[in-house]
Amino acid sequence: MLGSKMSTTKIISKSEYKRATWKNGLGFTDEIAIYPEGASLAKGDFQWRLSSARIENASPFSMFPAHDRVLVVLKGAGIRMAHAYEEGEPEDVNEVRLLEPYEFPGDIKSRCELLGGPITDFSVFAETGRIGASVSVQELSPDEEFVWMAEGRWNFAFAIEYTTDTEAGPLPEGDTLSCGAGELRFTAGAGGAKVLLISLDFHG
Repeated sequence: MLGSKMSTTKIISKSEYKRATWKNGLGFTDEIAIYPEGASLAKGDFQWRLSSARIENASPFSMFPAHDRVLVVLKGAGIRMAHAYEEGEPEDVNEVRLLEPYEFPGDIKSRCELLGGPITDFSVFAETGRIGASVSVQELSPDEEFVWMAEGRWNFAFAIEYTTDTEAGPLPEGDTLSCGAGELRFTAGAGGAKVLLISLDFHG
């Protein structure tokens, strides 16, 4: 059952997401949530931010000197990420596959190449040294139940595929559930479900 701290539970419909131009101007992102209220991508004054974007071509990533990032490929074959940690040194190259959370610092030059066509991603930004982020993917078989112990100050569940029933109501594909700390029960539909779970909290 929902714990007493889950009173702030609500579902954010994809129709409520705010579309914004990438910081580097090369694409668009759908902003799902940002903190504190009134903060913005342009000003870079946020402590954390959740967003989703479609990447259709090889592209440099915008730099965020005050934030660390976790990227999850939601749809598509994946991307190859290259990071330049030191000027003149070889790039650090890693392949990011479907539904595998990938962490990297926002203050380094980064770029991506597509492994097999366009992808849709989900990005978690967390203020370096102040906010910690836990990101995982839960895959459910048809009609399977799963109880999530949400332990962060801020917790979110994003429906990657299919509709999932929760104690807060149905969570359709592409929508996001926001909640406080406590237990939350998911029940997959006849097609199963894939859910991205994010918990954010202050360090220490």
